Amino acid sequence: MKKTMIAVLLTSAIGTTSFAALAQGAPHGERGQMRFEEIDANGDGDVTKAEIEAHKAARFASADTNGDGNVSFAEFDAFHEVEKAQREAARRQHMFGKMDANDDGVISAAEHAEHRSERMERRFERVDTNDDGVITQEERDAARATRMERRDMRRIGRHGQRSGGSE
Repeated sequence: MKKTMIAVLLTSAIGTTSFAALAQGAPHGERGQMRFEEIDANGDGDVTKAEIEAHKAARFASADTNGDGNVSFAEFDAFHEVEKAQREAARRQHMFGKMDANDDGVISAAEHAEHRSERMERRFERVDTNDDGVITQEERDAARATRMERRDMRRIGRHGQRSGGSE
């Protein structure tokens, strides 16, 4: 029973993550495109149900490292750790590319300062709501509340309405 449940959960996880999970490091507009191209096995620009099924089967097979047709918790965990590492590496690569303004493969002190300066300026302007050049505790608290609200909305958007919430 336990092995069956793990297999069902893994198949579900593989099926639902097939469309978005690995490309987390890519800019928002590229995530779906990267996944779509990965599933589009023949490269014709269309994805068929057969290609989706083949993709899910391949992902299951890659998780089933001992080839016994079942996925143990250890295999399940290892599979997701590898995917997590790939997503994190892609995200770091994307961040590095944004900072390496001249694409020479290194981040100079000037590029780093410019990147940090731009980010800090945007953050400061967003938090300093009355444009007086000073961030008060009230403005910090309001900014934090706004961030939390946006985070909650993203979570609801990804997972549907939470139980106990109003519609």
